[in-house]
Amino acid sequence: MSAATLNKPFNNLEKLPHSPCVTLYHRNGRVGCGTLEREVMTGRLLHWSAVVSNGASNSNAQSSVPPYVAVLDEADYTTSSIEMLQTFSSNFVAGDDYGPVNDGGGPLRGILVLSTDPSSIDFPSPEPLAPQGEGTPMENLSVGSSYEWNVNNNGDGLTFTDMAGVPTVYIEDSQTANYLRNVASEQANSISSDLNAAVYPSVLSEFNYYMGPSETTDGTKVTSQQCLGWKDLDGNWSPKCLPLGGNSVWAAAGTPVTTDNENANDNSQDRPTNANDNSQDRPTVILAASIDSTSMFHELSPGANTAASNILSLLLAAELLGSSIKDEVLDQLYSRIAFAFFQGESYGFIGSRSFVKDVTGGFECQAGNEGVPSVMKRKDETSTTRACLNPLRTDLTFQNLGDIRGMIAVDQVGNLGGGKNLYVQGVANAENGFDAFLSEVMIELSANGEYTAQASSAEDSLPPSPVSSLVQLSTSGAGGVVLTGYDDAFVANSLYHSHLDSVSKSQSIDKDAIAASATLLARSAVAAAYQNENNEVDAATAAAYALNLLPNTVSASSTTFESLYSCLFSDGNCDTLIKYASVESANDAIRTGINLGIGQPLGKPPNYYVSVYNHENGQGFVAASGFKYGAMDSSAEDKDDYVKDYGEDENDTTLLRPSLLEMSLNGLLNDFLGRGSFADSNDETTPDLKACSSTNDCSKVSYCSSSDSNELAAISTCAGGQCICGSRAHYHPALDEAISPAANQAPGWFTIDENDQGVSAMIAEPFWSSFVGVRAYNDAGEGVGLFSSIAGAIFTLICLIVVHRLKKSLVKDKVY
Repeated sequence: MSAATLNKPFNNLEKLPHSPCVTLYHRNGRVGCGTLEREVMTGRLLHWSAVVSNGASNSNAQSSVPPYVAVLDEADYTTSSIEMLQTFSSNFVAGDDYGPVNDGGGPLRGILVLSTDPSSIDFPSPEPLAPQGEGTPMENLSVGSSYEWNVNNNGDGLTFTDMAGVPTVYIEDSQTANYLRNVASEQANSISSDLNAAVYPSVLSEFNYYMGPSETTDGTKVTSQQCLGWKDLDGNWSPKCLPLGGNSVWAAAGTPVTTDNENANDNSQDRPTNANDNSQDRPTVILAASIDSTSMFHELSPGANTAASNILSLLLAAELLGSSIKDEVLDQLYSRIAFAFFQGESYGFIGSRSFVKDVTGGFECQAGNEGVPSVMKRKDETSTTRACLNPLRTDLTFQNLGDIRGMIAVDQVGNLGGGKNLYVQGVANAENGFDAFLSEVMIELSANGEYTAQASSAEDSLPPSPVSSLVQLSTSGAGGVVLTGYDDAFVANSLYHSHLDSVSKSQSIDKDAIAASATLLARSAVAAAYQNENNEVDAATAAAYALNLLPNTVSASSTTFESLYSCLFSDGNCDTLIKYASVESANDAIRTGINLGIGQPLGKPPNYYVSVYNHENGQGFVAASGFKYGAMDSSAEDKDDYVKDYGEDENDTTLLRPSLLEMSLNGLLNDFLGRGSFADSNDETTPDLKACSSTNDCSKVSYCSSSDSNELAAISTCAGGQCICGSRAHYHPALDEAISPAANQAPGWFTIDENDQGVSAMIAEPFWSSFVGVRAYNDAGEGVGLFSSIAGAIFTLICLIVVHRLKKSLVKDKVY
């Protein structure tokens, strides 16, 4: 690849390769970047240090200055730098050197952030000192919202700064970055101490990044509510935003949870808790992880330590448990063990709050909690899940989980700062003995290992994790603990929510720490499930029981570990994830009769940003009588005539197109947890599994025969190319609790819940402009353009004269 330059003829950077900082609207306003108006913002490239120094020394405030675009290295992209640039820009008026400036902004027209060699520089985290805490749109959702977990990373809060009027992009390509850096420095040197000097010729950058207004014409602040409910000039509903969201994935170990409606009309606090049998009313212990991350540039959210390490450790814990303990043994434990991978946790615990609220709060379906068959033509099949049409839930199996007794979450165990200590967070906040028991068990189970766990020294707070949702929403006072790679603050230089949190950039990942965490999680789950109703089992006894059932450990050199590590940390579109997702897609196509394909790819390198929520990106929808609805209410008085009752057409169904990551997690959980249902063989060995490409290939396998009363365990399914016994994994919508899909409207239209409590962040991403981008180009000034026009006109005139004379000559010679 040739070096980027504008110095050669016909070279241009019309489509500058970049990743943008975009706007997000929330309940109380907006954060992020964007142009002031729909018009482009253009300026010459200047190194930011020259801008600041000249702005500081120039005493002629409010004088006109040629517009400029500040260029700075990524290590300098901090809140303080942006504040300086904005302050100095406010002292001047933008000139019209590169076109009229009608937006009222100063001469700062945008920022180019350039990649640098990250090996020798400590980069600050763009998150605030108290992530999702005080001063953020999520501060009402955290436990100990003022606690500064991010202090070791110099968290400066840039993520939640409103930078409307300062469009900003990141240039990752090193050659392009070096060229732009040199141009900006050369042009900065030419201005000396006068920002008005050397206007032409210049290399300019033009930003077309309108993300929406900050205020309406009547001065009302634009929030996510206004953006989602925006109306055009004719008063018609014309949304300009989509909420952030996706799908969480959960699965229960042991015999599959029934899909019928035996608990559908009971609030969880009223359910009986019969233990030591296979009752669907057993309490549940959840192992949980966040599966998303973020950064200032959403397209670059690699999340190696903040997402990938969580996902890998929890998946390996599921594999260890599923491959070591038979379902019949797990079914005899007092509590059920479930695994939950929550989506959208970086923006207000979206996935975990949605799940916990539905399970513990007593979900209410408008038409009755018994629901409807999710696929009408399969309504009589045992494996067909139930659905609620409004608010839409494509799968109501969560209603049969029983009470959530406690939760063990995992966070940032890939980077321990060079040590071998893991920490158990949340003990100081324990309001019941079960939380303390979980901590004691984890410490006991790791006592003789290379990596040991100890109680965190943090007090009166929980780190940002799904446990926060359970603590705040549980009606029974349930809580939990978090297994982390840090003590009372995130590990120094751990790149929390940075675009550099990648193994190909600055992040260093300890594979053995992830493997040790996975082993500890699996064993701790068994010990937690072994504890009886009255907490009469001591930690040492429960730990011994877990070690007896799980003597083996997870190895970082195993084939499964290496394969998943490569996928989650390096190539998110790897063959392994695509294989699992492809099978899940094929299974869904067979089940519903409609093939939606695989959803949003994870990318190479992986990108763990949660994404917007619509039917192309994880939003469930109803397909009924030839129409698609985000939610359906055929009893509504104001419904259109084409809205028919669900089930009038036998092809009516609910549909879902999760992302590649979510689909592969679903398949992996089915695979890992489906090994305990094999019919016992004489020598207690695992049978040879039949190869498959979809569930259709698994109809005649013999090893799923079972005399168990639960028929689901005997129904074979395809997961990752092998036939396993019983489908255990389920999707659950990860959508802000205050936002609901609009009934009888197409997917992508949302309303604010009438019971909104005003606590959630309600994050939405705008799509005000149909085209956005940034380019760089040479501008020699109007004089050169005028000279070129005149020269062109003269040349054209000369050509006409020559042609005329040539024609006369040819006519005279009788050859024309």
